[in-house]
Amino acid sequence: MDYKQIDFNIQPSSEVAQDVLSAMLGEVGFDTFEPTETGLRAYIPAGNFSDDAVQQCLVDFFMPDTSVTYSVADVAGKDWNEEWERNSFDPVLEREFGIRLNPRGAFGSGSHETTYQLVEYLSQQHFSGQTVLDMGCGTGVLGICMAMHGASQVAAIDIDPLSVENAKENFLLNNLSNFTVQQGDASVIEGEFDTIVANIHKNIIIRDLPIYKAHLRQGGTLVTSGFFTSDVPDVVNATENQGLRLTTQLSKNEWTVLAFSFA
Repeated sequence: MDYKQIDFNIQPSSEVAQDVLSAMLGEVGFDTFEPTETGLRAYIPAGNFSDDAVQQCLVDFFMPDTSVTYSVADVAGKDWNEEWERNSFDPVLEREFGIRLNPRGAFGSGSHETTYQLVEYLSQQHFSGQTVLDMGCGTGVLGICMAMHGASQVAAIDIDPLSVENAKENFLLNNLSNFTVQQGDASVIEGEFDTIVANIHKNIIIRDLPIYKAHLRQGGTLVTSGFFTSDVPDVVNATENQGLRLTTQLSKNEWTVLAFSFA
């Protein structure tokens, strides 16, 4: 498969900026990322590339006093996911939580603070008999974690078809069968859930809050992450306007997990 290679020049470059941009690009079909000295190198199947989508990501990308430019190059057929697995994947979630993953470049390997914090938090909860949703599932790791801690049925949704296939593979890798994985955004959610977890960009979480509220059972929990600690007031205000109450806040290296109850 031929790919597009996009080199992003981030000034000033930082790990935080690289992580934010990677998460946003993952939402528009990029599947492999490499930090560079000047920013970030990202790959996307050539047929999925949209310059308009990249430019919109940069419009939505907001970090004070940070600028981003980019260049595009064609890359002849190469399995970049296999390259990423071989050189970059650290099975930290298997070592510490017993969750097996073959990530294939999908977001949710455990190397990012949001994923690790969420797995750590979810591993301390009880989901016995619950129906749960992993929204923006990536590798499916959060749905897998909830299933391993008692959830009776897990729904997982992601806009990226590669993530959908990868999540299915990872559920089976962990000997789980009580799951469904679907391609789409929040508009495809059906049914009611006891717990909804959304590890997505802040703007998408805020935009989709009315949908999450409509599919969250009374007494249920919404868990959100994928944003900076500085974004917490925006997320809390928007969520409380939907009638949900903040119950938990966890932070690590400027990334935050928030849990809300629907009392």
